[in-house]
Amino acid sequence: MTLKDKKSDDPFRIVIAVHRPRFRGRMVRAAEITGWDVTTLLNMQDPVGLCAKAPRPPDILVISADFGRQKTMAIFRAVQPYRSQGMRIVGLVEDCEQAPEGFPDSIPSRLCDVCLTPPYLTMELRKTLTDIYSEIRHKPAPPPTKMSHSTFEEDED
Repeated sequence: MTLKDKKSDDPFRIVIAVHRPRFRGRMVRAAEITGWDVTTLLNMQDPVGLCAKAPRPPDILVISADFGRQKTMAIFRAVQPYRSQGMRIVGLVEDCEQAPEGFPDSIPSRLCDVCLTPPYLTMELRKTLTDIYSEIRHKPAPPPTKMSHSTFEEDED
């Protein structure tokens, strides 16, 4: 499926592959938007296989550098072909400009459309996701779900 094949009425799909439960929870709360199809993965699940799954890759893959215990950004490199199909990658990393030792081609800012460093705050994560939605769909993002309005708490690190 090419970018042209993606219809604007298709569900907006997000895959969240974040290792630390605290940050994964913040990203899940940030993605609680009406009509979005959000899939959250645990460490032993395969984000690359999910991106390859029909009918198309997700619109956004949110992945942390430590997801799946990766040390060399291997998953980030493996999902690069799906960017040409319209998938955006949001990377949660410690340093956006530092490649893992021995892998100079794995600079996070080059492997991601959006590279974020801590602290990760729910409201900022939501703004990132809704901005990407607006870029892709050329319209404002839908409102948050009613439940997510009341689940925002102060993000503490």
